[in-house]
Parts: sequence; C-alpha cells; structure tokens
Amino acid sequence: MLRRSCKVLLFALIAFSVGGCASSTRLVNTWQDPKFAGPALTSIMIIDVTKQASIRRTFEDEVVRQLQARGVQAVQSYTLIPEDGEVPKDRLAQAVAQAGVQGVLITRLVQIRQQTQVYPGTYTPPPYMFYGYYSSSWIGFYDPPQVYTYDVVTAETNLFDAKGEMLIWSGTTETFAPRDIKKDTQEFAAAIIKSLAASGLI
Repeated sequence: MLRRSCKVLLFALIAFSVGGCASSTRLVNTWQDPKFAGPALTSIMIIDVTKQASIRRTFEDEVVRQLQARGVQAVQSYTLIPEDGEVPKDRLAQAVAQAGVQGVLITRLVQIRQQTQVYPGTYTPPPYMFYGYYSSSWIGFYDPPQVYTYDVVTAETNLFDAKGEMLIWSGTTETFAPRDIKKDTQEFAAAIIKSLAASGLI
C-alpha cells in the first residue's frame, strides 16, 4: 500500500511539473560579437515581433521593467509604434531615433512543437500469504502508463547596435509548457537579461 501511495505521489509531481502547472525557460544557445568592445549599453528599445497586441505589450512591459531594475533605460516599442504588425523601415528607424537608445532588443517566435513523455505502467504483486493476498487482491497494484503532452516554444532574441545596425548578441530559448503569459514572460525576461549582464552588455 505504501509503494502504491508513493507511485501515485510521483506521477502527481510529474504531472504538476511537466503537464502544465509549471513552466520554465532556458537558453539553449547564445552568441556574442567578439569585436564588440563596449561600453555596456545603458539604453535599449524592446520589440516583440507579434501581431497579438496584448502579448506584445505584456512582453515589452515586463522586459522593460526588469531592465530598468538593473539601471538600464529601456523603452517599449509600442509607445512609439502603436501599430500592430510590420511597419516600413523608415517608420522603424524614426521610432529608434526618437527613443534615443543605444541598442534594440528584438524577440521573435521560431516554432511551437509538442513533446510527449510516457511513463510505463507498473505491476506490484500482492504478498503471497493467504490472508494478506486475499485482502490486497481487492485493492489492485497495477498502475497504467502515464502520458503527458506539452508544448515547447522556441524563440530567438537579438540585440542590435542602434547606430551601426550590427548584431551584438543573439540567444535561442526554449520555454516548456507555457500556460501563464505573465509568469512565462517574467521567466523569459529574467533568463535573457541574466545572460546579457553576464556578457557585460548591460
């Protein structure tokens, strides 16, 4: 009975961490221009490439908030480019000039794929003593296979020098089982900004 209870608890924890109650973002790849000698950027404009206005604003607000907490002057692109969707190059250049920033951080969605994990079923036989076997047989000790399916979101984030338009830093992230846009964005922004700070870019 104890082993069965432990097994149920294990599957519950797996479902909690993988199946949708928790998400996490990790950097799977980064690149930094070896020719960039600094100094660290103190002002950055944030651009989220999406046609969904609410997601764009939530994302840009959170990244700006976390950058400002580190002393970086950050500005949301939607405050200067309120249009949803792509804008012409001269319109974008005008917004960057108006913001007066040193760098531009752009994030775009690369892909969303489904991932499945299967945990095989187990069978624990009852004790082979008459009374123990009889009573245990009513409970059953077979746990069927557990299948969990969740999304993995891959995104690309690039930091450009606003003046020279050159790529300074690039990172690819994977976010597992996203469910809460606000919480997911907080984790995403924290991972990106931590890497930028460790690289001496901010």
